[in-house]
Amino acid sequence: MSFLALGVVFALVFLLMVKILINDQTEDRNVAEIRDFGYSIQRELILAAEVNPGYERQMMIPDKVGLIDYAINNTESLLIINYDNSDYTFPIPNISGTVTKGLRTIKNVGGQVQIE
Repeated sequence: MSFLALGVVFALVFLLMVKILINDQTEDRNVAEIRDFGYSIQRELILAAEVNPGYERQMMIPDKVGLIDYAINNTESLLIINYDNSDYTFPIPNISGTVTKGLRTIKNVGGQVQIE
């Protein structure tokens, strides 16, 4: 009987370890998706700063990245994505306007990047 109890304990420990590993992998995947998303917005803003004045493009910033909830904001020269109480920052050119979720228009007006 004690072998059965010992086997059950080992099985429970094993299952707990597997669950922890799966949760870690899921979290790593979510962070990678958030970073990729941040880099894509960063690239778009850098492109707008490097092209000639008159550049204009619309960009959809979704409510979720896949199934991941996040918050997005910016300073004049930093894009900030908050996920799971951690801030992921991305340097961006000086911009005017606020990066928010939804359909945004990115413009280069006289050499200054604006987001509306």
